[in-house]
Amino acid sequence: MSVAELKNNLHRMVVETEDPEILAQIAALFASLLGEADWWDTLSNEEKERIEQGKADADAGRTVPYAQIKEKAKGILGNR
Repeated sequence: MSVAELKNNLHRMVVETEDPEILAQIAALFASLLGEADWWDTLSNEEKERIEQGKADADAGRTVPYAQIKEKAKGILGNR
C-alpha cells in the first residue's frame, strides 16, 4: 500500500468516526509518535492513576508470578 493510500484510509477512518474518545486517542498517539508530546501527558487521569496503583502494588510485593499468569491464559485460550 502506498503512502497516499495509507493517508486516504486514515483520513476516511477519522472522518467516519464520531467517537470523541477514539479521536482523542488517535491525536495523542500521533503527537507522541511525532515527538510533540510525552506519552505520559497523553494519558487520561484514570490511566495515570491505574499505572501509579500498579507501581505501588508491585513495590509492596502484591504481584502474580508470570508462570501463573501464563497458565491461566493457556486455560482460557488453549494451546494456540
